[in-house]
Amino acid sequence: MAGRDYGFLVAAPPDHAALGPILDAVFALGEGAVEVGPEGEADGWRWDTPVQCGITWFEPGDISCQLLLYAGEAVQDPPSDETVARALARGLGTAVLTDHRSLPWIYHVFTPGGGSTLASVEDLDGEDAPALRVTATQAGVAAFPDAAVHGLPEVVRTMPFAPRGTDPRLWAWADLIGRMEAGGWPPLRWYGADMYAEDLDARDALRGSDLEGDPRLEALDARFRAVTVDDAGQELGSDPATAPWYRLRRPAVLPWRVLLPADPEAADWLWKWVEEGAEGKPGGTDMTDLDLGGADLTGADFSSSLFIGTGLAGARLVGTCFHRTWMQRADLSGADATGACFVRAGLDEADLRGTVLDGADLVRAELYGADARGASLRGARILGADLHHTDLRGADLSGAVLRENGFKVTLDDTTRVAGLTGTVFGPAEHVASDGTRTALAGTALEDWIRARGGDVRVIAPRGRP
Repeated sequence: MAGRDYGFLVAAPPDHAALGPILDAVFALGEGAVEVGPEGEADGWRWDTPVQCGITWFEPGDISCQLLLYAGEAVQDPPSDETVARALARGLGTAVLTDHRSLPWIYHVFTPGGGSTLASVEDLDGEDAPALRVTATQAGVAAFPDAAVHGLPEVVRTMPFAPRGTDPRLWAWADLIGRMEAGGWPPLRWYGADMYAEDLDARDALRGSDLEGDPRLEALDARFRAVTVDDAGQELGSDPATAPWYRLRRPAVLPWRVLLPADPEAADWLWKWVEEGAEGKPGGTDMTDLDLGGADLTGADFSSSLFIGTGLAGARLVGTCFHRTWMQRADLSGADATGACFVRAGLDEADLRGTVLDGADLVRAELYGADARGASLRGARILGADLHHTDLRGADLSGAVLRENGFKVTLDDTTRVAGLTGTVFGPAEHVASDGTRTALAGTALEDWIRARGGDVRVIAPRGRP
């Protein structure tokens, strides 16, 4: 029986002392069965161990090193690459990558929390050693904050659905229909709207051709009708007066509405929501305690839903609607919620640290005890919202609008209020650089805001003179 080779990329520098025990456990060969050391260094190496693990270090970049493992013949039932990668990610507390096999620049990414996604990795010219950069990921990954988050069309195209022997002129049309019929939009449960538009362009090319009226094309068109719904061109922006019939229909399941998170349970629940229409339904949906971190939910409608304790860290929520949604204790840290709707949303004790809420609508939202340190609320509408015990230290409220807001918030000298306007009930609390806390009420609060470029009037609570 021949041995087996493994190769893994590791995001953060691994703890050398932890590597051996992690690999001992995953190979189930007992303590000390794995030898770990720098690749190519033979001095002191224990060559008789069942598993050898060499480390190749990279120059600074998104990837710290590569682990090259060899499991010898003594390993009777070697674990899969995925099993080892998940164990390393969990044990080392960082992202671990494995080859995608079909595309040399695409890698599977396994996260410490048990999630997985795909990434595009680029080789950089290092001065003395290789360097790697993760340019894009299918879902946001905390280890790669600078990577773009978007779908990976090249991965989708590696799994064709048009049968062999299909007329090349019909191939794109047959491939699209076969993919829809397979269910779930394999292999990624995602398909770009631009990719779908290209497939429709291919169908356009058949109009007026010698294939018009061909039984093969007619059969494909009938199958297309069966897996799509007529929406009068609304989804695709087609004009019913001029567009051909197939441009007035959309897929029954819209695969471009969201990019799923890395967490598998959350991805399954979110995809179920997509299959149900992704347009909201009476009573909304329940995402309580799921980890949607890193997902792209741009423009989605989650009105009247439950997101209690939901993880949305680093998620893209641009223009997303959470009208009347319960989001107590939700983690939106680092999320981009530009222009999102939180009208009457319950955000009590939510984690909004570093959240981008520029232009967001927070009318009558409840933010009791929310941690909004470092959040950006530039131009946000915070009308009639409950801001009691909300921590706004380091937050940016430039150009935001308040109206009869509870404002028993925590401020400091890094809180930006230039252009902040409206009316509030006080008092706020100011924390100085030395930790001294001072209550700011009435004219004192007005003066503090005015001195920093804002113009807010402090009013008495209703029922009081």
